[in-house]
Amino acid sequence: MTKVFYIWWLQLRRRWMLLLVVFVLAFTTGLLIKAAKAGEQYLYSTWQESAELVDVIIGYKGSPIQIIANALYRLENPTGNISGESYDFWTKHPLVQQSCALSMGDNINGFPLVGVEDNYYDWFGIDLIEGALPDNPHEIVVSASLAQKLQIKLGDEVQSSHGSDSRGEGHAHPFKVVGLLAANRKADQDCFFTTNEAYLNLHHQTERTYTSLLLKLKSKSAMLMLPGTLSKRADEQGAFPVFVFGQIQKQWEPTLVSGRKLGTVLSVVMALLFLAMLWNIGGNERATKHYLTNLKWSRVSVVFASSGLYSLFGLAGLLLSVRLIQTNFEGTVNYLDYVGCVFLWLLSLFLMQIRK
Repeated sequence: MTKVFYIWWLQLRRRWMLLLVVFVLAFTTGLLIKAAKAGEQYLYSTWQESAELVDVIIGYKGSPIQIIANALYRLENPTGNISGESYDFWTKHPLVQQSCALSMGDNINGFPLVGVEDNYYDWFGIDLIEGALPDNPHEIVVSASLAQKLQIKLGDEVQSSHGSDSRGEGHAHPFKVVGLLAANRKADQDCFFTTNEAYLNLHHQTERTYTSLLLKLKSKSAMLMLPGTLSKRADEQGAFPVFVFGQIQKQWEPTLVSGRKLGTVLSVVMALLFLAMLWNIGGNERATKHYLTNLKWSRVSVVFASSGLYSLFGLAGLLLSVRLIQTNFEGTVNYLDYVGCVFLWLLSLFLMQIRK
């Protein structure tokens, strides 16, 4: 085996560029095979998650998509604020099972500062792993991952700024970090949480206002009964995630289908290029095979010495691409994808050996 490693060392020194090309081709092949499908599955799973968590979002008059993007994903600016009267009306509505008011519009170090009610954490599957939840307007909590990224720890004081830009006008009083969280959703991992009262204090408001109000209804059929009520409510917009995402899915379906087909074609082309590259390498290594055979090396040793390193670089590229997709798009990769990588690797190894 020492002799095999010596051959590999020579290949690594003299043909490192060729090995790098093999790795890049394999990595790109693996990405193209799964990328389109993984992105599509992630998109649909995100929509489904939102539809299951929240039935209706009440916001100020504006685009339902903007209200959903702001309330659930912090991707858009708020359409405005709803009044305390709106909050009281909907929280006491006979069709509403659960509600949670949100306050947004400010940031800490460029990450959204979100005012919530206490039930938000259980509702969205957020666990407290250290410290306590905020119980006054001067306290905040943050996910452990974001705290580590910003090098923030319990007891630290941080300053908030107006708007979504950390360079915006700063607020007078700082917040104290009192708890670290573990959140499932990316949107909850990348923000700070405080109380709704904190927003009133920051902006010196005496009258209650909120950015939006999340509602979970007693039954899904109740969603069909609310549009009539909403039409009579001035300055209020009801955003129904399940309906909005259904419309988006219908509009995007042709594009997603085209992307899936294009991804399949490109992945096949890249796989053929990868196999052709290793087929060609198998021909270039003929001299090495003959030389080692004349030295009475075993068939297995000749195969590993002449082709093993190239194959390992190819396998590493394939597995790394699949692992990368699995890490970033959870639930889109299964064991069959790894089996496919191994099969493609074995096929490349076979082609290298039959090349004369």
